[in-house]
Amino acid sequence: MLIGIMSDTHDDLSSTSSAIETMKQRGCGIIIHAGDICSPFVARVVAGSGIPCHAVFGNNDGDKLHLSSILDIQPAPRHLTIEGREIIVFHEPFINEFINPSKVSLLIYGHTHIKDLYRVKDMLVVNPGAVSGVLTKEKSFALYDTSAHEVEFCGI
Repeated sequence: MLIGIMSDTHDDLSSTSSAIETMKQRGCGIIIHAGDICSPFVARVVAGSGIPCHAVFGNNDGDKLHLSSILDIQPAPRHLTIEGREIIVFHEPFINEFINPSKVSLLIYGHTHIKDLYRVKDMLVVNPGAVSGVLTKEKSFALYDTSAHEVEFCGI
């Protein structure tokens, strides 16, 4: 399965819509959002994509009650099992001794707005960058292939 990974949309409707359109074209079965959706109107775009989404709150997500009524969104850390892969989602970069890289396939985080990908044993650690391009001027998201256990970055 191909999973779309996004973070830090920061109310950028146009870029969020473009990222989702690419995810649809590529055949993503799930979207994971690593926080900072910000406003309910962006959450409605994600929720209305037709692709199931799992999200965590970011530090700029203020209206948690309203966001929760629109999206499947929870406080971090969020634990998911998708296609036999154990996935942990944070907003802030966070890895510690309680995360066992031999039991977790993918750790996702956002917050820094900087694309990042590295491996700790068999666990991939990925930051998809920021859909909004706020701070870095680079707009990006990522795709994770559960079968190949590989991440691909995509620009917007």
